[in-house]
Amino acid sequence: MTSTQDVHPLLLRRSEEVGAFRIVRRLATGGYGAIFLAESETRGPVALKFALQGPSRENEAHVDERTWKEAAVLMRLEHPNVVEMLGYRRWPDARDGYMVLILGYVEGPTLSEWALRSHPTPRRVAQVFAQVALTLDAIHREGVLHRDIKGSNIIIRASDGQPVLVDFGSGDHACTPVLTEDSLPPGTPSYRSPEALRFWTGPRVSGSRYAFQPTDDLYSLGLVLYEVLTGAFPYPAQLPPSALLASIESSQLRPPSGLNPRVPAVLDPICLRLLHKHAEGRYPSGAELYGALSAAMETADVSWDEPLFPPRAPPDAVTEEAEELFDGDEDARELRRWMRAPERPGSPWDTDSGVPGRLLTPPTEPGPRFPMEPGAARPSLWEVWLRRRLRSLRRGLAALRSRRGR
Repeated sequence: MTSTQDVHPLLLRRSEEVGAFRIVRRLATGGYGAIFLAESETRGPVALKFALQGPSRENEAHVDERTWKEAAVLMRLEHPNVVEMLGYRRWPDARDGYMVLILGYVEGPTLSEWALRSHPTPRRVAQVFAQVALTLDAIHREGVLHRDIKGSNIIIRASDGQPVLVDFGSGDHACTPVLTEDSLPPGTPSYRSPEALRFWTGPRVSGSRYAFQPTDDLYSLGLVLYEVLTGAFPYPAQLPPSALLASIESSQLRPPSGLNPRVPAVLDPICLRLLHKHAEGRYPSGAELYGALSAAMETADVSWDEPLFPPRAPPDAVTEEAEELFDGDEDARELRRWMRAPERPGSPWDTDSGVPGRLLTPPTEPGPRFPMEPGAARPSLWEVWLRRRLRSLRRGLAALRSRRGR
């Protein structure tokens, strides 16, 4: 019998078998899970999402329990714009192996990639976000909260151009177990609502739990909309939570059309209302957001059919990475794409040490400062973060291979 001591999901290679499925390639890797494209003779392509720690290991992050919770949340949802839950199992051992979710495979770019590569028009952006608003309304009415809305967790389905919500690893429902108290569940700090940041950074009674609301998901969606329309994040997202909250509380957001003249002015109040500093100032539901976007589209003229950003000149075009060379580290690939992205209009925030606003969000923790030779170019936060991340990944894989060899 093979145990979790002998294998690890990150060591899976092409053509290896997981039950009835055969691995095709790794799609993405995060801090808590890895997703592989796989196929079988009966089901066709599926996505296999592995927890990176098994149930027998000591860990404070509740990785295995969180995967169970994601399964319980997805089993409550049946919607054409939500990733489909097909089943689950343990691997390689049915009792103490790694938890594996069997999900419908959604082929297509993430919303972040789509916004960079397809040069969408304001009309197309409004259509996509209107559909996401309806999808959020549907899952909220089922009592489900996503709690990690961002561009990389929305896929633009290649077959019909529809947006699909994926990665419910931070999702919640009233009937699922509570895994985090005194803090927030795993997610992306820069996409947290101001009220969530206030809970996170402020004094609180031991054992208290932040009560996420639909307006938290809608705030996160507002950040994604602002990014897509302007190419810039509205706040210096690399700040720690307390400083990020202070920036949000003290700043006055510029409307998207003030940063990008190609944005129709009628979209400004919609975006700014989503990003209101208090929940009561936002749209209370996805349905109301859908209504606002639909009304805005009724006023559309020919300018709505011009790309939000002009295409790059041919000499500046960048060849996309070969898929067969991709190592499965989705965060690192998105960072590389961020660094290659064309310059966008100026960032709405101004800081001497900040990174210019781009479509994809920078790391939330700055890298360390290094002693510099006089006149030497200081490495950017991006370069430091990427080097550290790649070194960490190489060390981890080397250790796993060494253990497997024994």
